[in-house]
Amino acid sequence: MKTYLIFGKGKSGKAAAALLESKNIPHLLVDDNTPNWEKFLNEASTIVVSPRIPPHHRVFKLAQKLGKELIGETELAFRFWNGQIVAITGTDGKSTTTRLVYDILKTQRGEVYIGGNYGTPFSEIVLQAYKRNSKELPLAVLEISSFQGKTLKTFRPNIGVFLNFSPDHLDWHRSLEDYLLSKWNIFKNQREEDFLIVNRCQEETLQTPTRAKKITFGCGGDIYIDNNGRVYFKDVFLFEERDILLKGKHNLFNAAVAATVGYLLGIEIYNIQRAIREFKGLPHRLEYVGKFSDIEIYNDSKATTPHALEAALKSFNKRVVLIAGGKDKGADFGYLKPLIREKVKIAILYGENSQKIARQWEGSTKIYTVGNLEDALHLAKKLLQRGDILLFSPASASFDFFSSYIERGEVFKRLVKELFE
Repeated sequence: MKTYLIFGKGKSGKAAAALLESKNIPHLLVDDNTPNWEKFLNEASTIVVSPRIPPHHRVFKLAQKLGKELIGETELAFRFWNGQIVAITGTDGKSTTTRLVYDILKTQRGEVYIGGNYGTPFSEIVLQAYKRNSKELPLAVLEISSFQGKTLKTFRPNIGVFLNFSPDHLDWHRSLEDYLLSKWNIFKNQREEDFLIVNRCQEETLQTPTRAKKITFGCGGDIYIDNNGRVYFKDVFLFEERDILLKGKHNLFNAAVAATVGYLLGIEIYNIQRAIREFKGLPHRLEYVGKFSDIEIYNDSKATTPHALEAALKSFNKRVVLIAGGKDKGADFGYLKPLIREKVKIAILYGENSQKIARQWEGSTKIYTVGNLEDALHLAKKLLQRGDILLFSPASASFDFFSSYIERGEVFKRLVKELFE
């Protein structure tokens, strides 16, 4: 019988171990803190790595040297999955689209699961489906990151979505090409009867190698918005622009893609429209915090890339006071300079990469650099005037001061209430 070595004791690693335990398959769970973990490699036939383990880690090199199969937790789970899969990736917008697809499908289908990079590891979903033992074919809506995409081998989604692509995670991937190939890897096993929805405005998504039927959105694609704000997939009317509560053209296309996935899976149009009307978005994604002394404040902590900041800025019709910065991921902020000039009244930068961003935006607007997020908000309160918009959209990772974008966003909202109420 095959023996598995699971490397990484986080949520994914523990879920993989629980799945193998349920099948009575021999396995061992280790991490960097396990003494002499390397000696267990010889006993394993397959090594399962958690998504956060970077490809330059020793476990990758040792597995290759020993001729061992190395896969990720998502690939492991797929090998035990008996159901349909919708796989959604992209540099930005993955989580919002994943959640909306799930909400649309739940209007008609009973056994629908949501996970992957979106909270619940795929292995845990597989276990839940086994325990449920329903007669209905289960369907998993999975957000797939490039970290997960890199270690896939046989994974095959029935419907794939590649929303957009821009430089990100270059501290993990080490090259832009590796980042893109990890995205493409998600769809390489699709068949002719499958579908892949891609962004027609970007060659990186449009040229994704696949045997699936390609459906395009944006730039005159199959999914489009007419001059009256009506959203179509080819000649099928899906919903109206006014149905969606979320700000921004990017969110309108996210919803259009989600609606198309629902249509392809047999969801009635009125159920698609109902789910879209009821969808209030996710926390930390252009989240409206409130209005304080005629100042609107938005929390966009999930914006961990310049591309996400770009989408946020384009969602407003007036210039904003921006708070940005955080841990650097090797991204280029300079290309945003014309947009900063057009859309940002004042930029307050904090965090590890604040000086880098300030240099790249020099001359575009009034720029201040401060030490941390609390300092940024104190300064913002002094500078803001009635009728202004305060946008917190970091365009950077959170790991200089915070454990996640979630903690960062919660701290921001708490500080806003303390300072502005």
